Amino acid sequence: MNKSRLAVFATAASLLATLLVSIPTVAQAVTNCTYQINSVSGEPYKHCTGKTADGSNVELREPIGYNGTTFVWSHGYRYNTNLPAGISPAGGTTPYIIDMTAEAGPTVAVMDTLVSKGYAVAGSSYPEQGWGTEKAIKANVQLISWVKNTTEEDTKSVIAWGASFGGFVTQALAEKYPKLIKAAAPVCTAAGRVDASLTMAQDLLWGLKTFFDPTITVSGYAAGPAGVGQAAINLGKVAAVLRHIGGTITETDNAKTWPATSTMPATVKGIPARSALVLVGLMAGVPTQSQNFDATSFPGAEFAFALALAPALALAENAGYAAGLGIFATHDLELRAGGTFYDNTKTDYVARVADERASYNVALSGNTAIDAMLGVLSTPLAPRITANAASLAKFQANIKHNGVAKVPTITLTGTADMITPAGNSQWLADRNAKNTKKFLPLWVTTPEKWTKFTALGTPDTTRKDWPNGTGHCQFTTDQFMLVADLAIASAKTGSVPSNAAVTKAVDKVEGVVFDREFSAPLLKYYQK
Repeated sequence: MNKSRLAVFATAASLLATLLVSIPTVAQAVTNCTYQINSVSGEPYKHCTGKTADGSNVELREPIGYNGTTFVWSHGYRYNTNLPAGISPAGGTTPYIIDMTAEAGPTVAVMDTLVSKGYAVAGSSYPEQGWGTEKAIKANVQLISWVKNTTEEDTKSVIAWGASFGGFVTQALAEKYPKLIKAAAPVCTAAGRVDASLTMAQDLLWGLKTFFDPTITVSGYAAGPAGVGQAAINLGKVAAVLRHIGGTITETDNAKTWPATSTMPATVKGIPARSALVLVGLMAGVPTQSQNFDATSFPGAEFAFALALAPALALAENAGYAAGLGIFATHDLELRAGGTFYDNTKTDYVARVADERASYNVALSGNTAIDAMLGVLSTPLAPRITANAASLAKFQANIKHNGVAKVPTITLTGTADMITPAGNSQWLADRNAKNTKKFLPLWVTTPEKWTKFTALGTPDTTRKDWPNGTGHCQFTTDQFMLVADLAIASAKTGSVPSNAAVTKAVDKVEGVVFDREFSAPLLKYYQK
């Protein structure tokens, strides 16, 4: 998050000079507070930083007229190891250095909007990065205590929210310590258990390894710097496969569409490689809509693009993100578990695509091609991976969600999120189907069309923005504030607002759908 100071009007300069303070607190003697200017209201607010007992960096932004309610934000997954130059998280720096910055909200605009309305916002770095849910929960408990000892006025209400892994932490916090918070909002969240999200990424990697490059690593990373290097090289191999398939998408000689690293027999290489990529994506459950491809648009009257090519191009975009998560999160969790925990010896990939083989029949090149590709998966060309029993047991001991909301809980989910697909929130929705007073699902849906074409009829992939519902946690300020406002109302009453009240609020915000009958596909892990 950008920590640069905001521009200050000259008329406020003397005020800031007189308000610059350092306030020790009972909870943490090294807490430092200054006054900064809110970009929305133009008014000063108190900005405090410090450390909690577990070593986490913490941050608080408190308005002058604090109303007693604080939003506690849990940040998303951050890699727990330094990454070499050229390898970085989306939007991150390269080389990537472990980020121990406290994060008090999703964006400066959202934080400043909340603060301008009288709410405080706070967040923790957690004591370590990676998938450490238990420590992140404890960090939030300490954060809440620190906030209550730091605010000028009494903190009477806490609303917990977070994104991605932070959503997972938020849900876990709400389940374990429901009396600490009044409402929860896990957005673009991972849900249930870490197995579900990682299985998607690891199945994707296994499919890419099987069809396109047997040297791709799915699991079994070395410890220390060797493992980091192994993971970085692995990501490069995945990128090379995806670039080759994307670059030969219109090649009429099917054999040429396959990367040179592929060891598939000639019978399979007679099928376009793009169809194998689609199959792999469908087996794993990766969305087939992406930043540039809506799966419905086509140039002129050429229907074949939407039916045959667009799913592969979308998967080529999404697979890079999903694979990156799978590679580095697997490396992280294998170190924690002590070895390989991924196991697909009993996975039925034929059943995984039983429905999709009809709806994506053209993209998969027809039934004969589908059967040929699926047939390979039960041969020595597709060796399965067996987990280390002790590592699997340790991995499965990671914190899991019960899923049933104990406090008013609001989810916000992009229907084409490629890192935490909508099936995560659907799992929570299913768990709360009859718990409608405590659970409110909101969906950020994709528009009808957004693919653009050049004058030559080729896809234009130069866009920088993310169409509504695509990307990972790509929500607007209005969408975040919708969730915040509904959480505020829920915290006051102990129940989510009525359907009528929610509908009225949602109708004012572009791109959000409230429909309790809406259903997204569950992650493949939950479909087995």
